[in-house]
Amino acid sequence: MPELSRLDWARMNLDQVRTQLLDAAAFGKYLTPEQLEHAAGKIGEGMRIYAEETATPQSEVQADPRPICQDPKRYRGR
Repeated sequence: MPELSRLDWARMNLDQVRTQLLDAAAFGKYLTPEQLEHAAGKIGEGMRIYAEETATPQSEVQADPRPICQDPKRYRGR
């Protein structure tokens, strides 16, 4: 069996958590605090891997040519 890439491993863990949470919601299953803590750990690790693997190197980041709004309250409600 071929070894999974980091992104594939992260995707697999996130899918497992998604399936577990959907199953619990759909069928009214109770998840223990330990199960929820483990699921949160899988989500955190998966998101960390996604962030690392999909991050744009700083050398490729371009400055936004638009000016930053100095008074955001002025534009509320528009």
